[in-house]
Amino acid sequence: MLTASFEYKGTKFEGISEGGIRTSIICPSLDFMFDFGFINPDKIHIGKILLSHAHLDHSCGIPYYVSQRSLRKLPKPKIYVPKALEPKLSQILKLYSEIEDFDYDCDLIGLEYGERVELKPGYFFKPLPSFHRVPSQGYTVYETKRKLKKEFSSMSSDEIRKSKENGLDPTEEVAAPFVSFSGDSKIEYILENEDVRKSKILFMECTYYCEKRDVSRAREWGHTHFDEIIEHASSFENEAIVLIHPSKRYSYRELNDLLRKKVPSVLKDRISLFLPPKT
Repeated sequence: MLTASFEYKGTKFEGISEGGIRTSIICPSLDFMFDFGFINPDKIHIGKILLSHAHLDHSCGIPYYVSQRSLRKLPKPKIYVPKALEPKLSQILKLYSEIEDFDYDCDLIGLEYGERVELKPGYFFKPLPSFHRVPSQGYTVYETKRKLKKEFSSMSSDEIRKSKENGLDPTEEVAAPFVSFSGDSKIEYILENEDVRKSKILFMECTYYCEKRDVSRAREWGHTHFDEIIEHASSFENEAIVLIHPSKRYSYRELNDLLRKKVPSVLKDRISLFLPPKT
């Protein structure tokens, strides 16, 4: 199966996203994936899943993932989910474990909106409520650095060293939104969240692109239409916008043609489709 890939200043993402069929976007260097809606044995080693919602095109691979990691005796994975989904998904995994007669070992973690979760040194993420038909959330991953606090900026290096010896930390954390993932959502997810609009990279659901399904139909089903992106083009501050989850009503060739013909100039050099190569 051909998969898509995207790279931003050395950080690589890979996977596939097709509306109603399958979505999973993997970031190997940070050891996580957004959603796991298809079975890919090559990605079982990835240790964390950030699940947006439970529609099967986003979640159906999770029992397989947990089972395979247990079978291979890999470290216990962490699966982060909307808080409302945790008890039901826990029950599903328990039933699969009984069906297989095999112990499933994972940390299933329901998150509160805005809760900070450490990802690895220099990175953390937070979930934000999205606008879909079922309990759902998107995610923003933040990149952190340490900088000298303002009150220490006029001190000499010896003074700063003495302050550290006295138990004072002369630095403070500065966090910047690095990559956001909308999951399935109406466009309000972007418009109402500043850190999503300011993320260097935005993986954004865009299911419909033309009159095959109009804006009102997209909104009825909790999705985003490309015409809404055009309408709000000036709101996006992202350096890269990667469109995911296109309806299977469109061929890959048609998607490329529609994007090229309709994209406004303000987005032209920043927006792309998350499609397999040679499409």
